[in-house]
Parts: sequence; structure tokens; C-alpha cells
Amino acid sequence: MRSAVAFIMFLGLVSSSCQEKKKETPAYLVDENTMVDVMVDMHLVETASNLKLIEPDSSTVKYNEYFASIFSSHGINKVEFDSSLFYYSTQTEQMSVIYDKVLERLYELESEVNSDQ
Repeated sequence: MRSAVAFIMFLGLVSSSCQEKKKETPAYLVDENTMVDVMVDMHLVETASNLKLIEPDSSTVKYNEYFASIFSSHGINKVEFDSSLFYYSTQTEQMSVIYDKVLERLYELESEVNSDQ
């Protein structure tokens, strides 16, 4: 009798471990579309800084203000962005999709600028 109960418990354990685990997304997670929007804006600020279109700021105060403005305009804060970026970096397929969208949007913006010249 004990072996039958143990066997049934074993089968239950094995069958539950074989089922695909449902991924639970954290409550703090910034959605993919917002991440794309924020990352595009961040890349634009970084590019403007690299091209010296933004006044150089050795203490990075202005740089941080630009990023704070980006977060604010998208209704998030730095902690939410950083936490979401860390989460997505552990989900390689999702992160790849996000970066593909970022690159696509940046290429579109570049094409618009080049066509206006």
C-alpha cells in the first residue's frame, strides 16, 4: 500500500515538473513598446552628445537631466527602466525583438533626416 501511494506521488511530481512553467512577468516591468520608445530617445541623446550637438557637460548633470526628462515623458522612472532592462536582458528573445525595433526606428529616423537634406 505504501509503495502504491509513493508511486502515485512520484507520478504526480514527475508530471507536474514536465509541464511547461508559465512565465510570470514582474509587476514593475515596463512594456516592450515603451522600452523601445525610451531606448530610441536615449540613443538620440547619446548621439547628440557624441556629435557635440549638446553642450559638453563634464559632470554629466545635463546628460542625467535629459534622461530624467525621457523617463518622465514616458511615464516611468530610472528604477523602473533599469529593472526592466535587467529583466529583458535575461530574456534574450524578447531583448532581441526590442533591439530590432529600436534599430528599425533609428534607421527610419536616419532616412527621414537624409531625405530632407
